[in-house]
Amino acid sequence: MYHQIYAILPYMFIGPNMSVILRRSVRRGANNVFRERQWLTSFGALFGVFLMLQILLVSLAGAQTMQNVLKSRTNIKLDILPQATNEQRHEFLNKVNELPIIEHAVFITKEQAYESARINDPQLVTFLEKYNMKNPFSDTVGISLRSFEDANEFSDFVQQERWKNVVNPAHLSEITEQEGQANELLSIIATGKTLATLIIIVAAVVLMLVVTELVRQRVAVREEEVFIENLVGADPATVIIPFAVEATFLLWLAASLSLILVIIILFVLPSVSPAFHGDLAKTLSEPYIDYLKGFLPITIAIEILAAPLVAAIGAWLGVRPQLNNGRLKA
Repeated sequence: MYHQIYAILPYMFIGPNMSVILRRSVRRGANNVFRERQWLTSFGALFGVFLMLQILLVSLAGAQTMQNVLKSRTNIKLDILPQATNEQRHEFLNKVNELPIIEHAVFITKEQAYESARINDPQLVTFLEKYNMKNPFSDTVGISLRSFEDANEFSDFVQQERWKNVVNPAHLSEITEQEGQANELLSIIATGKTLATLIIIVAAVVLMLVVTELVRQRVAVREEEVFIENLVGADPATVIIPFAVEATFLLWLAASLSLILVIIILFVLPSVSPAFHGDLAKTLSEPYIDYLKGFLPITIAIEILAAPLVAAIGAWLGVRPQLNNGRLKA
C-alpha cells in the first residue's frame, strides 16, 4: 500500500516523466551516500559549519532570554515607616495597585517577614532566637513592576510629598543604579545579537560554498558516469538530483549530530562548571529552558526544510561548469 502511495504522489504535482526521474534520482542519490565513503572529508567541513551555527543559535537564544529577564518584572521592597498610620498604609497600597506600571503589590508584616526568614535564612533566625533578640524586620510593601524600564516612573511616584511619612524610599536609589547597569547590559546584548546574526549569515554562505565544492568533487569522481549519461541523452535533472539528494542527506546528518552535541553540552556544562552555580545562572536557567522548548523545534524545522533547498542550489552550482562546457545538454 505504501509503495503504491509513494509511486502515485509525484504524479499529483509534476508530470509523469519528471516523476520517474525524481524517484529514480532520489533512490540513486541515497544509495550513493551509503555506498561511497569519499564524502567523509566534506562531511567534516559541513559538521564544523553546522556546529558553529548551532552554538550561535543557542547563544542567541540565551541572549534573548537574558534580555527578556532584564525587561521583565522587577521586585521592590519598601519599608513602612513606624509613624505611618493604618489608613496611610492602606491608601499607599491602594494607590500603588492602581498604577498601570505595577504587576501587583502586597503588604508584608514584620511577623510574616520573620517567618519567611525562618525558611529562607534559618541561620539568621537561629542566631536571633539564641540571644533573645527582637524581630529586626519592619513592615514592608512588596511590589512587582511590569518592566525594569518603569523604575524611574515608580521612583517619582514614591518620592511625592504625600508619602514622605509613609514609606522609606532609600532602596529606590539602588533600583535606579541597577536600571542604569541593566540598560548598559541590554545595549551590549543587542550588539552581540547583531554580530551573531551577521556571523550566521556568513556561515550560511560558507555552508553553500562547502556544498557546492562537495558536489564538484563528486562530479569529478563520477565524471565518466556523467559523460556516459550525456552520451545517451540523459536529462540534466537526472544528473543534478542525485547530487542534491546526497548533499541533503549529509546536511541533515551534520545538522542532527551537531545539534545533539550542543544539547549534550548544554546539559553537561552546568554540572561541571562553577560559573553555572551562581544566583544569576539559576535565575536564567528556567526561562532559558522554557525559551529553548519553543526555539529548538522551530530551528529544527527550518534546518530540515532549508537543507534540500541549499543542497539543490549547491548541486546546480556544482554541476553548472559541466553544463557550460557542453558535457551535458541543458
